[in-house]
Amino acid sequence: MKKSLQIKRTTLKLAQKTVKNYVPRWMIFTIDLFLCFLAVNTAFFFVSTLSPSGLSFLNITWEAGVILLTQCVFFFIFRSYHGLVRYSSFKDAIKQLQVTVCCVATVLIINHIDFYFFSHKLIYDAGILIYGFIAYSLLFFFRITVKRIYEILNHSNSKGIRKAYILGTSVTDVAMAEGLVSQNFNQFNIIGFISNDNNSTRNRIFNLPIYSIEEIKNSNYYSNSVIVSDQTLTRLKKSSKDTINELLELKIKIYKLPKIVDWDHTDFKNLKEIKIEDLLRRNPIKLNNKKLFQIYENKTVLVTGAAGSIGSEIVRQLIAFDPEKILLLDQAETPLHELTVELKRDHPHLKFEKIIANVRDKNRINQIFQTYLPEIVFHGAAYKHVPMMEDNPLESLSVNYKGTRILADLAIKYKAERFVFISTDKAVNPTNIMGASKRAAELYIQSLSKDLNTQVNFITTRFGNVLGSNGSVIPHFQRQIKNNGPVTVTHPEITRYFMTIDEACQLVLEAGAMGKGGEIYVFDMGKPVKIVDLAHQLIRLTGLTPNVDIKIEFTGLRPGEKLYEELLADKETTLPTHHNKIMIAKASHCFDQSKISLLHSLNSNIKDYKKEETLIDLKKLVPEYATAINKNEKDKSYYTKKRLQN
Repeated sequence: MKKSLQIKRTTLKLAQKTVKNYVPRWMIFTIDLFLCFLAVNTAFFFVSTLSPSGLSFLNITWEAGVILLTQCVFFFIFRSYHGLVRYSSFKDAIKQLQVTVCCVATVLIINHIDFYFFSHKLIYDAGILIYGFIAYSLLFFFRITVKRIYEILNHSNSKGIRKAYILGTSVTDVAMAEGLVSQNFNQFNIIGFISNDNNSTRNRIFNLPIYSIEEIKNSNYYSNSVIVSDQTLTRLKKSSKDTINELLELKIKIYKLPKIVDWDHTDFKNLKEIKIEDLLRRNPIKLNNKKLFQIYENKTVLVTGAAGSIGSEIVRQLIAFDPEKILLLDQAETPLHELTVELKRDHPHLKFEKIIANVRDKNRINQIFQTYLPEIVFHGAAYKHVPMMEDNPLESLSVNYKGTRILADLAIKYKAERFVFISTDKAVNPTNIMGASKRAAELYIQSLSKDLNTQVNFITTRFGNVLGSNGSVIPHFQRQIKNNGPVTVTHPEITRYFMTIDEACQLVLEAGAMGKGGEIYVFDMGKPVKIVDLAHQLIRLTGLTPNVDIKIEFTGLRPGEKLYEELLADKETTLPTHHNKIMIAKASHCFDQSKISLLHSLNSNIKDYKKEETLIDLKKLVPEYATAINKNEKDKSYYTKKRLQN
């Protein structure tokens, strides 16, 4: 008894191992041809029952060979043996039907030509039709049988299969459901659909029920998993309904399937839990790839801060435009090493240099420009933590202003084509040293572009917070949630503009390509997001309830922190560009000799570590620089009045 049970288990394991591997195409072709051989002999047998010469059981004749050769031709034309048999679908059934119909039609034509010239037929016309019916039935039955065996073997080896709904009832959602039913048996059991359309007249798809959100809320027996396609998620972002948050409030896990190009060749095991980036109500970005190729192709590109979240993503996106070489400059040794390991693994043919350097070290930066002669510079290296920089103002100015100045001057000296400076929304009406230092750097970049002798296109890009970047609020909240809270928010009214790293870097590349020199490009950041709402969503994404499972605490504004960020200064207006997400900030700043002198004086005092003199120069250069306390009181008063008016 035990021996018999052991044999069964061994057989099952071998079968499961077999179905996990792909069967070679030649083997599928051979099986299909053998099935057609059986169909031919069966057809000849049926025809022979009408012949007085007796029954014919095995026909290895030239007539049968012609029929099989014709079948082979259409196998090759339609490539019907190329698909994975275990994932056979309705499309595969149609393809087999096309192969069989074309073969039968062709054999009928050959039959009549043969009879016309030689008074002979391969087989009676009825026999050809019988062959077509049997051949199609065997080919279809073979695929359905393999698919069903694969399902059974996967079911027998799966534990804890999760029940799941499909969110949406569109054609895309139905196709996704069909694919999941075919491929993902060891993960999800699809039990129904959730409709966002209250006017839907259908109540079942694939014999599975369709529920509304209200029915899910009021049901005591619902699944704790929902699967949504990328297309449906994009539609939901534009909708006024907050369906995703409603599901998260029910502690339902939401899984997203990435964007699909071809449903027939999709690995549905790529399902990932939805992230906070997916919940931003933003439209996808369309780039002018032709223009980007013209600017970046075959160029040596220097990226400072290359190991950071923004810098490393700029590097990844630059690769698509075939630069001659990318210079990865950063002072952080370990992150730069990790980036180079990734590039060697994923892009073995990419030419790049890993450079450890500090942007404040003029001699070292000069050596880099002299050696590699970069044609395009993306300057992302900066100190960015507001409270830290409040305690270290000279360090902030030394990197953010002096470092930018060194790079910009060397870009002119070594005749670079473009210099793209990555600034921040905190440079607008700054209330902290970090923002003021970035604004001072913006002004220096603009002063250089005003010089008619400057051949470099100096371009500034300005955007808000980036989701998931190093040191940003998202990883901080995630760590707090992992440690069971509390999640700390500085103020219940604090808001910020957010975009994903991918979005920000795409727009930086686009703006860098379109700039003529001297522009400050402002990105469409969408609507500002309350940080406390972000905290609520992150807690719900983990399946927990805010202020029940995880407490949210308010700690008070930090030094230099604004309640509300801005993208444009009071005296600035915007001009449109060819890209609907990029605008030009038309600044009214006047560069007279006094301002130029202040820029030089600021640099000199930073170099000499004269803190008081440096801050005095900074205040004169950036007169809108105000303390955060005064700015926040003004903002609170303004927004309170606005709410009362509404």
